[in-house]
Amino acid sequence: MTAILLSSMSLAAALAWVGALIIDPGPYDSGATFLIGLGLLAATTVGIVGLVLVGGRWAKRTVDGALAGTFLLAIGRPVDGWWIAGVILTSTAIVAVSARPVASGVRKLPAATGPPERSVLLTLVLIAAPFALGLASLTGSSLTTVAVGASAPLLALWYSRVMAGGLYLARYGWPVLALGLAPTQPIAAAAASALLGIVVAVIALHPSVKVAFYPPSERATVYPIPPELAPKEVLDAAELDEKGRRI
Repeated sequence: MTAILLSSMSLAAALAWVGALIIDPGPYDSGATFLIGLGLLAATTVGIVGLVLVGGRWAKRTVDGALAGTFLLAIGRPVDGWWIAGVILTSTAIVAVSARPVASGVRKLPAATGPPERSVLLTLVLIAAPFALGLASLTGSSLTTVAVGASAPLLALWYSRVMAGGLYLARYGWPVLALGLAPTQPIAAAAASALLGIVVAVIALHPSVKVAFYPPSERATVYPIPPELAPKEVLDAAELDEKGRRI
């Protein structure tokens, strides 16, 4: 329970900064504000859930990255009461997620049965894409910027839930969308969109990403054996005696 409360401080910090952007977005337009808020809340929420449920190292790094991102917002946004509250909550959250109840629950080594690293990285890059595109939109955003950014977390959910076509959308669909719509965006957002498209394509084309989506099936040959040679545990489970007759 303590770990949950401490981890939730990160969500409180993210919400405070989203509120600050709504009140006064500073140099960002409405499209960039939406993308920043979407990416910040998505990354923080996924990181907290990962910390609480599985104690993943990736989850701790995701939360740390989201908190570091709020300091980037502090650089560009005017100083006021919301700015001060955001900085205080972010600083408190950094201390909270580094506290012993949280730190002790983080795995020292990756889980033996966990997904491949690149499949996790692919999901996290897609979740963080709206935030990156929003920050890059200092010179303005466009509807195509919002479309590229908002579709990335949806694809992360699609892929992670192993829904039909998720692998091909990650390998080809979204990268083509991000690269194809880059010329229609302001220059900074266009550069970020193109870079994200290339990064996602490179990660998604790795064989381990396909393995995570389509786990290899195991095939075995079955040979009948006399009942007297079967282990007693098997016979008991099948409710058979040593002659193979049902008890």
